[in-house]
Amino acid sequence: MPDDGLTEFAKMFKDRDNKTPSSITTGIVITPPPEITIKLNDVVVLSKENLIFSAHMLKEYYREADIEGELRFTQSNAGQTTVANAHSHGVETVNIDTNYEAKIKITMTDTIKKDDELILMPTMDQQLYFVIDKAVRFE
Repeated sequence: MPDDGLTEFAKMFKDRDNKTPSSITTGIVITPPPEITIKLNDVVVLSKENLIFSAHMLKEYYREADIEGELRFTQSNAGQTTVANAHSHGVETVNIDTNYEAKIKITMTDTIKKDDELILMPTMDQQLYFVIDKAVRFE
């Protein structure tokens, strides 16, 4: 007996809802950035057109940070004088602004290298892979 339109429509929804999601996997770097290739398995090799990276993994990625607080210098941590004969002088005053606030820029210099294992998450159609981070295994 042929299915009616409503039954067919319900089957389409069921098929859509029961898709098996792609799972997170790993791959091995064959060639490093900028022309990166990653070996997914014995057959599939991904190129940069198939990959989306987390920015923190790449060379010359930088973050800005604020440092706030006070620098406190005392007799014991401000240093000491050195003279030719064996005696020292205490530090009486240090002219340093103790209200300390700075903006720093940290630039990463390392990046992905050949033979690194990377954590990959494919899109549903497995045409794109998100490169999440470098994998670390404890042997």
